[in-house]
Amino acid sequence: MLNTRKISAATFSLTIVLLIGLLFAPLAQGQEEKSYLIGHDSLYMGDEWMKVTDKAIHLYGLEQGWNVITQNAHFKVADQVKQLRYFLEKGVDGVIWSPVSESATADVAEYLAEHGVPTVTYNTDVKTDAVPITIMFGNKEAAKIVAQEAIDYLKEKQGEPEGVVLSIQGDPANTTDRARADGFKEVFSQYEGIEFVEFFTKSDMAEAQRKAFNAIQQYGRPVAIVSQNTTNSRGGVNALRQADMLVPRGEEGHVFISSIGGAPAYLDMMKEGLVDRGYVQPNLFYGPLAMHFLVQVIEEGEESLPEVGTVITEDDLKITGGSYEGVSPWETQVWAPAEVTTNFGHKWLKVQGMLVTPENADDPRIWGNTAEEWLR
Repeated sequence: MLNTRKISAATFSLTIVLLIGLLFAPLAQGQEEKSYLIGHDSLYMGDEWMKVTDKAIHLYGLEQGWNVITQNAHFKVADQVKQLRYFLEKGVDGVIWSPVSESATADVAEYLAEHGVPTVTYNTDVKTDAVPITIMFGNKEAAKIVAQEAIDYLKEKQGEPEGVVLSIQGDPANTTDRARADGFKEVFSQYEGIEFVEFFTKSDMAEAQRKAFNAIQQYGRPVAIVSQNTTNSRGGVNALRQADMLVPRGEEGHVFISSIGGAPAYLDMMKEGLVDRGYVQPNLFYGPLAMHFLVQVIEEGEESLPEVGTVITEDDLKITGGSYEGVSPWETQVWAPAEVTTNFGHKWLKVQGMLVTPENADDPRIWGNTAEEWLR
C-alpha cells in the first residue's frame, strides 16, 4: 500500500521549491540585466563630431538596456556645473562627460563623487582623482603622426624637407589644443630647412583663413599646412584659394595638407584631391567604453578597473552591437589595443586613432562617413 502521507509531504515540498523559483527567477534575471540611468554631459553639440558621438552613446545604451539623458554644456563651465548637479538631483546612477575645463569643473566632479555618483570622462579630462578613469586618445601623439605624414611627403618630393609650413592651431588656453600644437612643433623643429609658422585661431574658420592668408603674403607659398582640426585646415584651404595657390594633389605646386580630424566636408575635399591626410579619434567608441567602465565601477568598485601598465586588447574587451541606418559602428574595434596609463591622478585608457588617406577615405569606420548616414 502506498504511503500517501509521504507522497503528500514530498509534493508539498516540491510545490514550495517551484514557487520560490518562480518568485525569485525574475529577480535574478533583473539582476543580470539591470537597467541604469546614465547622464551624458556633452562638451557641445555644435558639429557633426559631437552629434554622432552622442547618437552612438544612446544607441549603445539601448543595446544594454540603459537609459541615457544628454545635456549640452555649450562650451560653458557654468552650464556644465549646473547640468552635472541636475543629474545628481535626477537620481542618475552615474555620469559620462567631456569636461569644458580641466580645472573649473573639478569641484563638481568631486561633489558628485561625495554623493555616491561616479563619473567617467572622455575626449577631454578634469584635474581630480574623483574621476576613476578617462577615455581619450593621445593628442600629442596624434599631432606627431599627422606632422610625420607631411615630412614623409616632403622627403619624397624634395629629398630633404624644406620650405614654409603653416601650423594652424586652436586655443592656447586649452590643454588638448596645446598638446596638439606641441606635437606638430616637436616634429618640424627637427628640420633646419623648415620655416615653421604657428598661429592660433580658436578654431574659427574665418579667422584661420585670415591668418593663413596673411602668413602666405608674408612668407610665400607654403609647402605644407598642418592643423589641430579640420575646421582650421578648411580655413587654410580657403586661404590658398584666395591667394590663387590651391592646386590639386599630383600637380606641380600642390600644398600638402594634413589635419587631425575627418569631418564629412574634409573627406569630400580629400576625394577632390585638395587635402591629403586626416587622423580621427574612435569617437563612436568613446561613450560605449566610458559607460562600460562606469557600470563596472558601479557594480564592482574602482578597484576592479584594469591596472596601470595593462594593455587592453579586443580579446579583453569588445564593444558590440547592431547596425543602424546602414552603419555598424562597433564592428571593428579601432580603439584597441589601448594602454592603461594615468592622467591628472586617475587612470587613462589611451585608445588608438586612425589615419585617413585618399585610399581609405570611404571607410565606414571613419566617423565622418557615419555622419553622412546618421545626420541626413
